[in-house]
Amino acid sequence: MIHDETTNNKLLVLFVLDKLEMAVNEEILLQICSMDNNWVPYLFCKQIIHELLKSGFITRVGNNGNPMIALTTDGRTCLAHFYNDIALSVQEEVAEYVRNHRLDYRKQQEFVADYYRNSDSTFTVSLKILQVSQPLLDIKLVVPSRSVAASVYNSWSGKAHEVYQALHDILVED
Repeated sequence: MIHDETTNNKLLVLFVLDKLEMAVNEEILLQICSMDNNWVPYLFCKQIIHELLKSGFITRVGNNGNPMIALTTDGRTCLAHFYNDIALSVQEEVAEYVRNHRLDYRKQQEFVADYYRNSDSTFTVSLKILQVSQPLLDIKLVVPSRSVAASVYNSWSGKAHEVYQALHDILVED
């Protein structure tokens, strides 16, 4: 069956969310579909996301300041009905891209870091591990210099899992 461009792009966004197998914030969905891959023009993609939300094929989940977008049951059903209408080459391209970048996007949205200068010239580094429904871990460290703050900030995404695991092992008795 041949669809118009809008319908094809909606199917593509649903397919991307299906392949990601996780909720993502709107920025990441736009980055995947528009900026990194040029599959759907940016402004058109924003409109498609809004239309898919309005139709109930995707939903916003989580109650933190940056809600995530997830595929709904209706979205999965719709995608299942029209799955074969997505070109095999597009399916393979999306699947490969997601397979190669899923962990990077997960870290980008779940392992959040920031730092700022305090009035006493020290720096506070804020480190978080976010889940869809609530923060899993929120740590603030006061460090003596900007270089130390930058170092902690830059290493957070690579070490967040280890830090969480160590704290969990030390503090939680099974």
